[in-house]
Amino acid sequence: MNRRTLPALTALATATTLLLTACGGESPQADEKIPGAGESSAEASASASGESEAENIDRPKMTFPKDFDMKFNWDDPSDPDSATALNDAKNYVRSVYFGIFEQDPESSAYKFYVEPMSQAHTYARDQIQQYVDGGWVLGGKIAYSKAEVTDGKAQGTKVVNYCYDESQVYGKDAKTGKKVDGGSDAGSPHLSFTLVMKESDAVDNLWLVHNVESERGAAQCVGS
Repeated sequence: MNRRTLPALTALATATTLLLTACGGESPQADEKIPGAGESSAEASASASGESEAENIDRPKMTFPKDFDMKFNWDDPSDPDSATALNDAKNYVRSVYFGIFEQDPESSAYKFYVEPMSQAHTYARDQIQQYVDGGWVLGGKIAYSKAEVTDGKAQGTKVVNYCYDESQVYGKDAKTGKKVDGGSDAGSPHLSFTLVMKESDAVDNLWLVHNVESERGAAQCVGS
């Protein structure tokens, strides 16, 4: 258990990109080949427009330890669909961390926000499993910024891009809560993430994550 593996949400991203048929801004093209397709805590509440459209959804309840914080430093888009997609991308991120604190690779929280059996489903499960296998969780703060939402090329899809700063997070033993010290050989703490979102066929105003990709040290995120 060393600093190089923290947080796990970045550790598997490079490997999972090999499962995709396109990368980065090309993700919507990959999505075109795919046929078909309680409430999160107050810190991650939706924008006014997003809330008004999705307030009746019975969402998983998610709470976190006081020594762990996620800061989403962005404004919501003016377009209601884009705002809702961005909010559910944020909910997906939170749900994976929630599964880590639950120490449950089959957490129902992240499953609520993924397209079943998608790459994003596998990604979330494997990230959580990595923490379970290590017997650790997280403390500190993760900062998110520079969110952008664009239309996917397939109907009913959105592509969410954002920056991620892991410089202030650290590992903790899941049982004792003791901080885990380690090296700092992870490389840049700044990453870019791309999430391909699809409208849910079953729940109105819910957007599900299909693909997840990341790039460590992305130029647009350094210093974000």
